[in-house]
Amino acid sequence: MPTHAEVIVKFKELHKKHNHPHGYLISTVPDELLTRLNAPNVAWCETYNPHASDRVNILSVNVTVPLMGHAFPMQFDRPLVMEHRSEFETYFGFGGHCKGYDRNRTIAHFPVKMHPEVDLDAIFLPGTVDAAYAKQAILLLALGGYVKFWDAVHEFEDWFVSTGIPECAGFIDGKELMAHIIEIMEPKTLDLTAI
Repeated sequence: MPTHAEVIVKFKELHKKHNHPHGYLISTVPDELLTRLNAPNVAWCETYNPHASDRVNILSVNVTVPLMGHAFPMQFDRPLVMEHRSEFETYFGFGGHCKGYDRNRTIAHFPVKMHPEVDLDAIFLPGTVDAAYAKQAILLLALGGYVKFWDAVHEFEDWFVSTGIPECAGFIDGKELMAHIIEIMEPKTLDLTAI
């Protein structure tokens, strides 16, 4: 098992190696996890996102995800209308000419910037370095805006496996990471009593 100090060193190494001032991580949300995002009181808003399209708006909902004593902002995006352009098709994971277009396709949009109030040296100290701790650290790397490439998150996952925590294998590629985010997130909701 790794020590707290080794986790901090690896986290900071990945941040330094895989951070970029622009962009953000995105991930397609599996269909079976969309129920909570499709609730009638979740406030989906029409927004402009130049990464998806510079011509048509998309739908977005903002959420906060509590993790390790901090609230991290996150956004989920879905198409509003079909657009036959490569940026749109790539952003939402559709094939060329929007093959496989689905109006319910939802993308998790991770933070662009690092959370300004997180003290990494302090946040990693409490607790035993076990599978639950490792998964929180992996989630923090993505959710905190510390890296802009999934390779870094995979490398962190693999590092934990190599240090004796095999439960981290498949945490990202499986549905566990996204399921955990959706389970604990706090979406911006509409006040249906005011309607």
